[in-house]
Amino acid sequence: MQKTRIRLDNISKSYYSETAVTQALRKINLTFSEGEFVAITGESGSGKSTLLNIIGGMDSFDDGEMYIDGEPTFQYDDQDWEDYRQKKIGYVFQDYSLIGHYSVLANVVSALMIMGYERQEARKVAFTYLEQVGLSEYVKHRANELSSGQKQRLSIARALAKNTGIIVADEPTGNLDSETGEQIMRLLKELSKTRLVIMVTHNFEQAERYVTRKIRIHDGELISDVQMNKELADEVTAINEENSATLTENSDTNQGGFRGWLNSFKKQSKLAFFFARKNCLTLPGRSLLFTMFLLIVSVVSFLFIGQLFMNADDIFTKEYSQKGFYKANATRLVVKKEDGSTFTDEDLEVISKVNHVIVVDSCDFANDINYYIEEDRDYEYLRGRRIRGEGESKVVSFLNESHFMMSTDCIDEGDLAAGRLPEARNEIVLYADDSSILGEERLCYFTAANIWDVNECYQTNLVVTGILKNPTEQVYFSKELCNMLSMDMDSGEYRLYYNYDYTKEDYKQKPRVVPVIADDLRGNLVRISHKFEVPTVGYVDFHFEDRDGEVIESEVRVLPETNASTTDFMEVSEEFFYTYYSKEIKQISVYMTSYAKTDEVIKALADKGYLAMSTYRTSVTEYLESLVSERLIIIAISAGVLVVLAFAQILILRSLMKIKIKDFFVLKFIGMKLQVIKKISHFEFLIYTAIAMMITVIAMWVLRYSGVAMIRDMMWYYEFGAYAFFVLYNLVLSAITVAAFNHLLKGRLNA
Repeated sequence: MQKTRIRLDNISKSYYSETAVTQALRKINLTFSEGEFVAITGESGSGKSTLLNIIGGMDSFDDGEMYIDGEPTFQYDDQDWEDYRQKKIGYVFQDYSLIGHYSVLANVVSALMIMGYERQEARKVAFTYLEQVGLSEYVKHRANELSSGQKQRLSIARALAKNTGIIVADEPTGNLDSETGEQIMRLLKELSKTRLVIMVTHNFEQAERYVTRKIRIHDGELISDVQMNKELADEVTAINEENSATLTENSDTNQGGFRGWLNSFKKQSKLAFFFARKNCLTLPGRSLLFTMFLLIVSVVSFLFIGQLFMNADDIFTKEYSQKGFYKANATRLVVKKEDGSTFTDEDLEVISKVNHVIVVDSCDFANDINYYIEEDRDYEYLRGRRIRGEGESKVVSFLNESHFMMSTDCIDEGDLAAGRLPEARNEIVLYADDSSILGEERLCYFTAANIWDVNECYQTNLVVTGILKNPTEQVYFSKELCNMLSMDMDSGEYRLYYNYDYTKEDYKQKPRVVPVIADDLRGNLVRISHKFEVPTVGYVDFHFEDRDGEVIESEVRVLPETNASTTDFMEVSEEFFYTYYSKEIKQISVYMTSYAKTDEVIKALADKGYLAMSTYRTSVTEYLESLVSERLIIIAISAGVLVVLAFAQILILRSLMKIKIKDFFVLKFIGMKLQVIKKISHFEFLIYTAIAMMITVIAMWVLRYSGVAMIRDMMWYYEFGAYAFFVLYNLVLSAITVAAFNHLLKGRLNA
């Protein structure tokens, strides 16, 4: 006696719309056994496809009960129906329901992997069944390249490979010519010898010679159920024990508890990743479309996340005060040793190797001295009449205060295109297109508002000894000149004392002076400005008071001629100068790659025993309303763009992803669980998003090193936190997009 596989007991099904109720099936009672080849017939709309979908577990019923292998299904949940479709049912459809962009082999392998086969084993089994249906020569062809008959044979091979006891076929010959249709019928007849085959057909004449049973449905009711071709039915034998054993092997043994859940999760994830990767490779056009869209999202989010991190610090919304450090450079640190001792060459070497330190200048105070070397760019002359005497005098007007002294500590011979580094005090290195300027003299003016008197100006002639390789307006001066001009800041106060008042027992004149070296002077000979009205040329008292209040008194001999510089400068011999000035270096300037690295560099220096502070942070004072508003606007725009971008991606990609739904229907038909189907989209978008983010980061680094200023400045703020935010934003956004699509997909699949 043949085994009963399906029994329908008073099955009814209705469809509901806003205006009407349509009853598709009314109290259907049927029993189906192994070895039967059943044809269900009826007019269009009679309910035969609905009946087939209920038998196949693709549709639900409203009333009655369906028994599968004697087991009632009233208690079945979604998981049970998924297991049923996966392990007990094979599908053959009129439209073939193949995945067109997969190969012939992959279509069958996919069904087997869904059932739990390993990939290599699935390939071996698939080859066997493809050979059985005559498609062994087409295994590498895409399914959409096959003829109609070949597609239907592939659909049958896929159903056959699942090795299930039940095969349902919905109009399997509807799109085929008569000859091919006959071939499919003969193939289904052969399958029915060891299985239950249930087929819906409009063309019963074509199936009449092969089926063992004919069922007719009309208006949702069972009209007739007739046995056919008794001689064929007699050939059918019960399913042998070997086949039963095979079917049993396809059933999962469910493990309980966390371990069972973990194993199931691993299997589902592995299967989903296989299909996601397969989809990416077999649909390069679609993959490129999604990747390009996500690349746009990735680039825009990278830029605006960078803006958020750049504007996280409000320091640049404050006014900068030049009282302490005249040079407003956000990348500058002033560094001292913790014990206050002198910097050695070894110290400078250690500091220069700290991450994000680009240059170290031992002439710290000189970094706040302005220089003016190019006429009509840095300064210009105004004509006027001399107050005393005849002829014209030149009055210099300074045009550009953006240039500050830096010493040759900041360059080496590798930075030179021609010439050499300065060896004498009055030698410089600069950039020029023409190396013929080597050896030329350049007049240069210097001002130092926070070191000398605000109106003071020193001038001297400098010889060009080296030409820089890279274009820059920065001129590099000898360390000797830098230290000479900044000594007043580093050592103490210098004054001339003359015109003694015996009645008051004190000097009438005590002008402050700034000593500078003149190469033609020796000993205590000095040359002063015409400003100082020394009554007679001769010896004058000279007082030096250091920072600790200690006073040193000596005598200088004033020469009759005055120096070329203005007012407070007093030219002295090198011997005299270094009597009062120490060459010890106790404070240096360090320049970083970016202000964004301030805390990191300060900490690194502290770990090595150095005290560092940001000159910019120290000098900023009150907020500037205009800059505060600008910062808040940038933050608001950046945040707004990220929010709008998120909504745009979710809406646009959710719509684009609808083109994938047909493939997911196929996967559901051949038994894939909904959880796995959902995971496929997650893995696909994880791949697309990862590629988009990787391309974005690489592109930004390329632009950074290509010299794009906006990108370069922003990239300094891209540390771990910014990258983490960027990655998290794009991954979460993709996850939400896929979740929105999966919600739509679930509704479509269930419908």
